[in-house]
Amino acid sequence: MSLGETFDTRGTCSKLRLRTAVWILLIAALSSKLPAQLQDEQTVKAAFVFNLTKYVEWPRADHELTIGVIGEGLMGETLKRLLEGRKSEERLIRVVLSPNNEQLESCSVLYFAQSPSKRVQSMIGRVQNKSILTVGDTDSFIGDGGIIGLVRTGDAVQIQVNLEAAQAAHLNISSHLLNLSKIVRKGGPKS
Repeated sequence: MSLGETFDTRGTCSKLRLRTAVWILLIAALSSKLPAQLQDEQTVKAAFVFNLTKYVEWPRADHELTIGVIGEGLMGETLKRLLEGRKSEERLIRVVLSPNNEQLESCSVLYFAQSPSKRVQSMIGRVQNKSILTVGDTDSFIGDGGIIGLVRTGDAVQIQVNLEAAQAAHLNISSHLLNLSKIVRKGGPKS
C-alpha cells in the first residue's frame, strides 16, 4: 500500500489533500534555507514554481528542466539557490538568470520577476509559439499574455492560470493544479 493509498478514505480528495500537505512541507523545508526576512513570499513562490513543474506536461520530455529568470531583484537568486540541482519528475533543474537567446531556446519555464509590462509582452511575444511555461509575479502578468501568475492576495499567493495561453504553448496543465487556481482570461476573470 502506498502513502497515497494509506490516506485514501474518500477517493481522489485524499490524494489532493496529500499533495497539498506535500506542498506545505516543501515550503517549510525551503524556508529554512533563507534568512528570516526572505522566508516569506520569495520562498513560497519558489516552492510554487517547483511544484508547477510537476503539474504541467510539455510536448517534449527533456532530461533537464531549465528555468530562465527575467527581471531584477532577489527572486532569481532565490530560485537558483533553492531549485538548482533538484529533480522534478526525474528531470534535473537548472536555473539561468537573464538567459541569452541561445539559453532562452532551452528553457522549459520562463519566470518573470517583477518585470514591467512592456518587457513581459516583448519576451512573451518572442516565446509565444514555443512550449515554454511563462510564470510571473505581477498583477498584470496574465493580462500581458502570461500563462501562470503568482499574485499576492492579502497574506497569500494566489495561482492564476490563463488556459488560452497554455493551449497556445501546447502545454497541458493538470486538473489538480487547475482546482487550486483561479482561471483567468487575458482580459480578466473567466465567467
